[in-house]
Amino acid sequence: MNTILTPEKYGELKNRYPRFNEPWSQEETEYLREMAEMDYPHSQMATELERSPNSIKMKLKALGLYIPKPSPKPWTEEDDRRLVALYLEDYSFSDLACIFSRSENAIISRLVRLRAGLRPASPDTPCPAPE
Repeated sequence: MNTILTPEKYGELKNRYPRFNEPWSQEETEYLREMAEMDYPHSQMATELERSPNSIKMKLKALGLYIPKPSPKPWTEEDDRRLVALYLEDYSFSDLACIFSRSENAIISRLVRLRAGLRPASPDTPCPAPE
């Protein structure tokens, strides 16, 4: 696999992340530390510092501040039954994500894996109260 960036790809990354491939200043490093202490999401750190999410992760690791996300909790048979039942009752992906404390992508992936016939997504609504 070729890992050298083409000039086009480098330009795309530099356009998206203006500080891409530039040395970290002491001020940036301190600001990153502050954001890490306040539990900012990595995506917000990347936006604030105009760097790629991977650059944020690598710098946090170098500073000993990187805390990997815990692996997601496994789906149980009861979760699967409840997920399909609620989905068949026309709960939206957004509602299901709230109920199961998972992302909408995790909900969709699980429904696909369970072969529950997916319907088009409905507009977002506030989270319903868990049953």
